[in-house]
This record gives sequence, C-alpha cells and structure tokens, in this order.
Amino acid sequence: MQLADAREIIECLPKSKTRFYYFKDRYALLLLRLAIAGGTSKKALQQSRFAKLLDKEVVKEAIRLARGKPLSGAAFDAYWPARYECYFLTLGVWGSRYGGWEQTSRPGYNLVLQLNFPSEHNEAYRKLVDPEGDRPFEYYGHPIAQAPMHTLAWSRLDIDLASGEALIEEVQTDWIREAQWARRAAVQAKDSFEFYGTEMNRDRVIRYVDSVLRRHEETWDEAMLSATLRFLREELGVRSIFYHTHESGARLKRIQVRLPPRSVYTQLPRRFCFEETTERPGFLPPRSRPARARPRYDNARFSLLELN
Repeated sequence: MQLADAREIIECLPKSKTRFYYFKDRYALLLLRLAIAGGTSKKALQQSRFAKLLDKEVVKEAIRLARGKPLSGAAFDAYWPARYECYFLTLGVWGSRYGGWEQTSRPGYNLVLQLNFPSEHNEAYRKLVDPEGDRPFEYYGHPIAQAPMHTLAWSRLDIDLASGEALIEEVQTDWIREAQWARRAAVQAKDSFEFYGTEMNRDRVIRYVDSVLRRHEETWDEAMLSATLRFLREELGVRSIFYHTHESGARLKRIQVRLPPRSVYTQLPRRFCFEETTERPGFLPPRSRPARARPRYDNARFSLLELN
C-alpha cells in the first residue's frame, strides 16, 4: 500500500491507546461474532465452515448463557472468565517505496498493528529483569511500539480499502524468542550474566519467564491474530482477509535464510478457519503468461477468510 494510505488510516483512528482484552480461546468467540451478520442458530453454525469452533468450551458456555435464544454477536460477547489480559494496541508503518529487505510482498508499505503487554506485566518485568530500561528483548530494527510500551507481537498488513481486501504479511514476536534465549543463558550461569549488554540476575530471569511471561507465551499468536481480524473487520470494514502460506509467503517476501516458524502460517490460520486457496489479493500482480515472467507471484497459494 502507499505510505499516504497507511498514514491516513492511522490519522482517522483514535489517537489514544486501545485496550484489547484476551483470554484463552477467545478467538473462537470473536470469530463467531464477526462471522454472523444477524441472528442465527446453533444448527446453522454446525453446517458452516466455523463448525469446529463449537467444540471450544468458551463457545459452549456462551451458547448455554443464551438459553435457547437465537445466537447473535452479543451472545458471543457475553462470556467472560475470571482471569483475562488487558493488552494495548498501537499502529505503525513499515516498508519503503521500492521494497527490498523489508519483506513486503509488493513494493510499498504495510500498516502494522502492535500488541503491547499489559501494565501488570510491565511492572513485574521491570522489577525482575530490566530496571534500567535497556529493553533487551526488543529489536529496534523491527516494527515495535515506542516507549513506554513493550511490544509482545505485531502483524504487518497490506490493505486495499477500495476492494475490501487485506493480506496479513506476517504475525511475529521477538520478545518470546529473546526471553527464551535469555532463560537458556540463565540456566548455564551461576549468578548473573550479560545478555545483549544488559546485566541480568539468573534466578530473576528464570522466575520472570516461568511465572510472568508463560501465560502470554501460551496465547500470543491467537491473541495477535484475533486483534488483527477484529481491527480489519470492525475498524476498516475489510471482509476478505488473505494470509500467507509458509512456502509461498517466503518466496513472495524474498525470505531465503531463517524462514519464519511454520506453525504460524499453517496451524494458526487453520485454527481460525482460514482455507487454503489459489485465489490472491487483487492488489498483487495478476498471473502472467508464461509463468516464468513473474516467478515470485505465479503459482502462489494463500489462506483466505471471508467475513460477513
């Protein structure tokens, strides 16, 4: 997308940080709310592409609370457990006019949706790991939020509002990976150790990863994708959401070394009811003849989710 388009979207949305509440498997409730235009029945959902979501305990409880009434979006918003996380969403821009090392599927820019840690996490993190504010688990060469936010994960999005289409370029976290590396270093240390120039205490790092970060590690990917789908559909009105597959995505984004985790491009979209397709976003170059004319784009496969 063009830089002006990305900036216009940011300017049109609220400037204050946006809260996003998440608990395990909430994605199933959000998907069902986004998938139904009006009232529906459990039987109708059982015959839809979203049928497998009905096996989730959170969905069963939401349907039980509806007490036999026609199911609506409000019914899937009614269930809340005692424990949930309050993340903060921010927006950024990524890319360049001509494209290259930024790993975009076409020259231009991506809108970035950033999922930032709750305040409760940040307080524990500062006490246990990083009292000096060095931010050792973040990489400034990636599209993270500015301080005082700490970015758990982000999604990069290529969007065409005119056609109502979007392409999820990536869903990624640096924080989880770096924190796990720090924990492995801590296990080998006797007392303190240095990690990317930050002096760390062995026991505090292990305590942080095992006690504080663990619950975010378990759900970061589904929380990030849930926030992305809700943002695209409810804030921008996008109905057709494409997602890269592992092999085609690496080719289109020119990734040749250190491919991203396969599960993020296979298991994750399947859980969210995406279906693999040879259809492609209309804003990507069309298929060429002969195919060798555009080897990056031809024969590419995507995952697709259509929302009402």
